[in-house]
Amino acid sequence: MSSTRASSSRATGPSRPAARGVSSLGPGSVVGDFRIERTLGYGGMGVVHEATQLSLDRPVALKVMSGRHAVDPVMRARFAREARVQASVQSPYVVQVLAHGEHEGLLWTATQLIAGGDLAAVLRADGTPPLAVALDLVRQVAAGVADAHAVGLVHRDIKPANILLDRTGGRIRVLVADFGIARTPDSDLTETAGMLGTASYMAPELHHGVEASAASDVYALGCLLWAVLVGEAPYAWSTGDYQLMTAHIAAPVPVLVGNGREVDRLNAVLARALAKDPVARFASAADFRDAVAAV
Repeated sequence: MSSTRASSSRATGPSRPAARGVSSLGPGSVVGDFRIERTLGYGGMGVVHEATQLSLDRPVALKVMSGRHAVDPVMRARFAREARVQASVQSPYVVQVLAHGEHEGLLWTATQLIAGGDLAAVLRADGTPPLAVALDLVRQVAAGVADAHAVGLVHRDIKPANILLDRTGGRIRVLVADFGIARTPDSDLTETAGMLGTASYMAPELHHGVEASAASDVYALGCLLWAVLVGEAPYAWSTGDYQLMTAHIAAPVPVLVGNGREVDRLNAVLARALAKDPVARFASAADFRDAVAAV
């Protein structure tokens, strides 16, 4: 989930009740209008539960801020901001925020429940999907990122773990999640935490400390395309953080081995998306989406 750096915990004023630890929450616990059914996983700032919204009798994913961050004003602001940012994107390819609030000192965010797991877990368990499925998954991710860019957001942490899969229909539907470190046009809250993101999916310029942009998201989409086709991120042969950073900055763009028009087209898409120079990449996530769809 999101790569963030937490500030040290400090006491808050008397107007805010002390947050109870999330370890006390389990099946049957009630947080506001939500009854927890089971725990789904743990993220950088909170614990995600499957829950039932009691007033509407519907299943949701309930993210509750973890106890060690719950009294830190900076992290509380970041958590609330993530909910607002993600709620601003109205897209069939982005996880929708349903509600956000506070209960007994704990901040929570309710989103639509996506039961198919994340793409990273699926790649680990099942390996790479057939080519047609892989291209459709990446095309949908790019569509969600393009919708975020359309309202001025840069995701900054596109990777398989932040891509959720809905398998309820005959076709796998993809939803982009985790806008915890997204950059907005009018906020520098995340900038204070230093370099944010996941190194294996970070554009070369980010390793130099340049501000994230739509072009750096396009690079991450290229990394995602490679991962879905091959089963691992580009430059996975790197043995350490420094070598990985150096590879993204200077190593040649990886090339798929094989013959045929599809392989040639895929290598052309990868070469452009993973260009070291941001100006040489696709002009937008929408252009990348269209190129993937045309393979």
